[in-house]
Amino acid sequence: MKLYTAQQIRDWDKYTIENEPIAGIDLMERAATALTEWYEENLDRYRDITIVCGIGNNGGDGLVMARLLHQQGYNLKCYIVHFGDHPSDDFKENLERLPKKISCEDIREVEDIPHFSDETVIIDCIFGSGISRPPKGTTLQVIERINASHNPVISVDIASGLYTDHYSTHFQSIINADITLSIEIPKLSMLFPENEKNVGELHIVPIGLHKGYHSTTTTPYFFTTSQTVQGIYKPRKRFDHKGKYGHLLLIGGSKGMIGAVQLSTKAALRSGSGKTTVIVPACGYEIMQATCPEAMCIADPSRNHIVASTLLSPFSAIGIGPGIGRHEQTAKAIRSILEDAKVPVVIDADALNMLAENEEWWDFLPENSILTPHVGEFERLTDIHFINSFDRLEAASKMAQERKVIIVLKGANTAICLPNGHIHFNSTGNPGMAKGGSGDALLGIISGLLAQSYTPQEAAILGVYIHGKAGDYTAIDKSVEAMTTSDLIDNIGKVFLGI
Repeated sequence: MKLYTAQQIRDWDKYTIENEPIAGIDLMERAATALTEWYEENLDRYRDITIVCGIGNNGGDGLVMARLLHQQGYNLKCYIVHFGDHPSDDFKENLERLPKKISCEDIREVEDIPHFSDETVIIDCIFGSGISRPPKGTTLQVIERINASHNPVISVDIASGLYTDHYSTHFQSIINADITLSIEIPKLSMLFPENEKNVGELHIVPIGLHKGYHSTTTTPYFFTTSQTVQGIYKPRKRFDHKGKYGHLLLIGGSKGMIGAVQLSTKAALRSGSGKTTVIVPACGYEIMQATCPEAMCIADPSRNHIVASTLLSPFSAIGIGPGIGRHEQTAKAIRSILEDAKVPVVIDADALNMLAENEEWWDFLPENSILTPHVGEFERLTDIHFINSFDRLEAASKMAQERKVIIVLKGANTAICLPNGHIHFNSTGNPGMAKGGSGDALLGIISGLLAQSYTPQEAAILGVYIHGKAGDYTAIDKSVEAMTTSDLIDNIGKVFLGI
């Protein structure tokens, strides 16, 4: 799924109108019909509805919804916020179509702003995705009144006041939505944590915009869906053998942190790696042999941390970092491994922190190696504290292009930044995964896929999706509070069964 800028979204509407062809007023009817059907299917128990419309096409969508919901027996009330003097033609047409039985009041001055009944759902249709400056005046007061209410709020397409494709600094003048019904695709700003309260639950409502627009329009932004991974996944053939699916080397662990590499190993095995070898300090040898019998285990000469490099020629992929610590001798060993590596490497945890401390290591990384930092680790890699997620993402993309590596910037809607400038946002995952061990499992999954001859790009995109989807299955079974990373790993199989 491609993600577009505000201008591209407007162009998509125009393209659909010209090439389907369809009149703009009929496209608005189709969009509002899909939105209304979503409401009936999901929120039918809320029968009292207040729709707050602007005078543009987003407001026109609201007027059509009012008419359609009224026909289905809902109790409707409309308010029209006059933030300018030039209503859109389709808005004016749908205002004329609005049944007289629907109460519709104008808001032109502050004193026109109502106090909303506690019994009503508020549907926000003031501004759409094209807003380019903060709301002000009476419109700002309307937004503040809605936010101060305790009513459920549903925003159509995007929360009024929220910018579509760049950072919003005016947080006090943006609708705080409980639900956003984003038309056709998510909007870029919906994928960043600072806008969480403006988005609420995100639902995509397809309205049949013209598919031909995709083939003629370029964008660096993509959203990974189940259809995406179906195109990446490689089913196994009946006569395949373990050698077909690669030999993975995992390096990690230190005294007190053997659990991290244990989790990575189990996740790699669940991801389908043909053979897996793990190198751990001697203190972890018996633990690994007892808990991960499917993996081969090599004990490092040191009891408490990694000190030795290893022969790398048998391995098709290498994962480094889970629980590895930052001992000086470990750093020397990892440097030697990176210098000798001829296959892409997946780097996580303290291996990333050691990379941040050793600038010259970048020269050793094989092209298309995969780095999986969380926000703190990424800021250590750049030595920059970022004020907002837009700047952080831009920096990650720049790093991926300049260093010719893949940056998996972990978090909700994990962003995978590729060397070609493309950025893929993930659609799976939940807050229950925000706990120790989750990143170790991700390293194992991505490394395991990489060993199986998935390209680094495919391994990163598919691995992040599988990780999040396994977390979603786990949250259903265990709850977001009680789920553990071991539970998540046990559910990786469910994800493969569903692809």
